[in-house]
Amino acid sequence: MGRRRTFGSVRKLPSGRFQARIEIAGGDRIKAPETFETRKAAELWLSSQNVARAEGTWIDRREGAVTLAEYSESWLAGRLGRPSTLVRDRGYVERYIVGDRLGAMPIGHIQPRQIRAWIADLGARGTRGLAPATIAKAGQILGSILDQAVADRRIPSNPAVLVSWPKAEPLDLVVLTPAQIEELAAAIDPRYRLFVLLGCYAGLRAGELCALRVGDVDTLARTVRITRTLTEVSGHLHEGPPKTKAGRRSVPIPGWLAEEIGLALDGALVDDLVFEAPRGDGPMRLASWRTRYWRDATKAAGIPDFRIHDMRHTAVSLWIAAGYDARQIATWAGHSSVVSVFDRYGHLIPGQDTADLMDRLDALRAASLASAPAGKLVPLRQ
Repeated sequence: MGRRRTFGSVRKLPSGRFQARIEIAGGDRIKAPETFETRKAAELWLSSQNVARAEGTWIDRREGAVTLAEYSESWLAGRLGRPSTLVRDRGYVERYIVGDRLGAMPIGHIQPRQIRAWIADLGARGTRGLAPATIAKAGQILGSILDQAVADRRIPSNPAVLVSWPKAEPLDLVVLTPAQIEELAAAIDPRYRLFVLLGCYAGLRAGELCALRVGDVDTLARTVRITRTLTEVSGHLHEGPPKTKAGRRSVPIPGWLAEEIGLALDGALVDDLVFEAPRGDGPMRLASWRTRYWRDATKAAGIPDFRIHDMRHTAVSLWIAAGYDARQIATWAGHSSVVSVFDRYGHLIPGQDTADLMDRLDALRAASLASAPAGKLVPLRQ
């Protein structure tokens, strides 16, 4: 009597090829994804599946029958994080992943070649295609979805790890001189003059400026404390802590700026917002504020391409010019590592005493205002 196979069987098909079938609990059988030229090849595949089951690594291929679009929805539903991040990721999934041919494929059928074709399609969209940074971000999210599919034992491995992604080209960052900062601060609505000055001299992010409260500013110590940020997601404002631990920080400001802030906030309560919506009825909504105030101000100052985030680049460039050390700059900018400072802004001069360097920054501004005419934006290669 022949030995009975307990994990599967092999049978010869009318075509002459051999089919291997795995037997699982309940009497169900799963066919191999392809047929084999010889019985021995079919039995070798069956043996490999048996070994995988013994090692606890065997994957039921039927679990991979769910489409990428369907599985992406469950991945999104299980996500935790900041509201802005969740909305951003859903936008990438809906625009670039599930609406594509890739989204209709069963996740168990996705191979590196299909992902490479998807990348090529994204690059060809529109007249100029999507930017490499956008494609890379979409690929990062796709990789996360497939990583979860591996963890859920729906697929044996992540095909995205075998794909090369487009690299984003370095951006031309722009920075302002102190004279240009004054022009922009003078051009904007007077209620937001300090918004420009704090952004350009303290390097606060836009969301941090919008969430800043009077009690966060210590004019005697000449520091600004960042403990929260404000984001707008789908028309709703969300206030919360900075995204990273490094984002919670205290940043020094020049003496002249501390004095100006003190005068502007005289009589305000500690819980009052430093910058309110135009009607004074709550926090600023940055998107509409940019349209109503920022764009006109940058045009009036002769710097229409200057972005709100470029104020941070301006602050860092001034800190570098004043001689601050890389670690201190990274701390003030809210970076967790000095690497990002070096990558974006190049070499830094070794630091000195903070109070002395703040005086040097005061002197740098005074000299620029006295002698440097306003000019074109200064490009700074990232």
